[in-house]
Amino acid sequence: MEILSPAGNREALERAEAAGADAVYLGYSAFSARAGAGNFNREELAEAIRFAHLRHMRVYVTVNTLVKDGELEEVAGVLSLLRELRADAALVQDLGILRLCRSLAPGLKLHASTQMAIHNRTGVRWCGEKGMSRVVLARECSLAEIRDCCGTGVEVEAFGHGAQCVSVSGMCLFSSMVGERSGNRGRCAQPCRKRYLYRGREGAWLSPRDLCLRDALPALREAGVCSVKLEGRLKRPEYVAAVTLTYRRAADALEAGAFRPAEEREKQALRQIFSRGDLMGGYALGCEDAAVIDPEAAGHRGLRAGRIAGVSGRLARVSLSLPLSDGDGLAIEHQGRMGEMIYAGKPVQAGETAVIRLREDLRAAPGDAVYRLSDSRQLAEAMAMPGRRVPVSLTLRAYPGAPMTLTVSDGRSRVTAEGDPVGAARTAPADEETLGRSLRKTGGTVFQPETVRVETAGAFVPVGALNALRREALERLAEERIRAFAPETGPAGAFPPAELPEGRLPPMAWVREADQAEAARAAGFRVIRDPEDYRKEALDRLRESLVPGDWLQLPSVCGEETLDLLEAFCREAGDVLGGVVLGSAGQLGRRWPAPFGAGPGIPVMNRQAAAFLLEEGCCFVTASEELTGAELKELTASCPPVTVRIWGRTQLMLLHHCPARTALGLQSGHAACTLCDRQDPDALRGSVLEDPRGYAYPLLRQRLPEGCLVRLMNDRPVEWTDRPGILNPAVVLTTEDREETRRVLEAVRTGRKTGLPATAGHWQRKVD
Repeated sequence: MEILSPAGNREALERAEAAGADAVYLGYSAFSARAGAGNFNREELAEAIRFAHLRHMRVYVTVNTLVKDGELEEVAGVLSLLRELRADAALVQDLGILRLCRSLAPGLKLHASTQMAIHNRTGVRWCGEKGMSRVVLARECSLAEIRDCCGTGVEVEAFGHGAQCVSVSGMCLFSSMVGERSGNRGRCAQPCRKRYLYRGREGAWLSPRDLCLRDALPALREAGVCSVKLEGRLKRPEYVAAVTLTYRRAADALEAGAFRPAEEREKQALRQIFSRGDLMGGYALGCEDAAVIDPEAAGHRGLRAGRIAGVSGRLARVSLSLPLSDGDGLAIEHQGRMGEMIYAGKPVQAGETAVIRLREDLRAAPGDAVYRLSDSRQLAEAMAMPGRRVPVSLTLRAYPGAPMTLTVSDGRSRVTAEGDPVGAARTAPADEETLGRSLRKTGGTVFQPETVRVETAGAFVPVGALNALRREALERLAEERIRAFAPETGPAGAFPPAELPEGRLPPMAWVREADQAEAARAAGFRVIRDPEDYRKEALDRLRESLVPGDWLQLPSVCGEETLDLLEAFCREAGDVLGGVVLGSAGQLGRRWPAPFGAGPGIPVMNRQAAAFLLEEGCCFVTASEELTGAELKELTASCPPVTVRIWGRTQLMLLHHCPARTALGLQSGHAACTLCDRQDPDALRGSVLEDPRGYAYPLLRQRLPEGCLVRLMNDRPVEWTDRPGILNPAVVLTTEDREETRRVLEAVRTGRKTGLPATAGHWQRKVD
């Protein structure tokens, strides 16, 4: 089972290698979903891949953002570069990049990024059919779902440690809509880590605890997971080293049949290096709601180190429960606020009292908790960890009158370097022991001599010639190791054309309520039912209310059994159902018994992506909500079947936890919850999250057989009803009442504004 580590920069790459990573994932300087990491330019990337391949460590490069039409040529250059550098794989989200790569670099391996939101067996199998060799599963998958996704012939990678996105990855528009920094383009501003009001209570309602599956490695291996991914491209190199080493040792013990759960000291080390709201087993191990979210903790607190015993001026005495060393990072919690500082002083042991000097702006009082945010000794040990050495055997042959040769082998690769002929010794000939000592001087290289053999008799061997021969042989072995380990990425291909067919569509209306559907039909819209409840009983009731020609929006996330239920529903309702709108790319893997289109859950930002989906059989595709008016004009040139939302609240996030249940402290029973069904006063229905500026974001339930998802909606709808030139318009009706629905439909008919509170979205605001 592969241990896959993050490498946000060269230093983190070296720390991952030293700690024993089997592979790293890193970003090129463009089109990486972690643009805030250091990432690698062309020269740095080439050297990083050589560095890793020399040490037989794989390199996966992230090209996992959504891209615009004007960026496709540059993306093509990146893909060609990865082919030339023989990267081990590229991670992709955008279906347009997938289409490009299959044509431009067909021999380059592709991994489906977690941004593609693949979460069931159907999606994994479809990825394999489309040429992807591995799928990075959505973080929200349970262990049973992970197991079900394995065994399709496609490799499955699962997250094992680190920060979790609270929204289904690839389906978060929060940062984009409120701050013009798109998470789908690597620029997330992390509004999820801020504090909001829920029913009058302030808390970090969108900030999950950090994931830790160290003790679940046996279960992941048994499920069929091929790679355990450690999150952290934005983390410091010391974090990469410490976390990688923990998982390396655990994986090695598992392989040797000696696996043991982590001892408390090891768990404490993981919490110390970084933990947000403590560590959890995540959805894979059944964590739910309040077990996922700690509303009181949005950032790293490290470990509690003691309490303030007394304060005198700027000096404070701390009764320690943990040792303290010079350079440790501290935080003092005073009246609900955290004040940070660095400890400067002699080491103090647990049980003793340390004296700390407070900064002018820090306040402290007896009883205040003191946390150790960083352990200077832990950080120093992480940075001092030596890199790997490759054991080699060296065989020197030096006989008078013949060229001197040195053969070097690592057990797999073998090279021989040949020097000039050597002469006979006039006095003392070279002896085997002296020559062997010279050959063992491989410092500065990755190689560690394991066996050295010298064959000589009566030869004079100049020291300079021997050193040069050793350098040449080791350099040639390095090149051979790199060549032998790097994957074959095949010849270059061509940039594929993306000629889109013309396709006029009827105006479409996504509706949540029956009265919205009735009004939309009367106004001549194609109705797409987007129900709150997808359980069988609710679907049966929905079928009775369908009018011939109505379409059904599928949920963006659902289990395999729910897909079976939905497919059966489509067959049974075939006499009235006009078609289905797919909620995620993986649903293309089903043979739907009705026409199908690609909905907002499969955002299209470029014509290559549109071409891909239309080639897959989609009747229409949906333009990304992150495009400006000018960019939409380019995407929809020649009037292809691309629908554009001109009214509606944007879904900012799709949540697996329920804020209502989290507020109640519930940690189990999510699937069987009946709070909303029985209209409990504490139920989610009608609730909002409110930010400090007073913006209120509605929370809408989406009920599946396996439990609820929660849709966090924008505080106000996007309105483009008065914008000219949109040929295939659509409206999304969620919280609108009867009068608001009438005004929206009338505004679309007349090309005017509704007069309702709204935002222009990204019409003129380009996202980074």
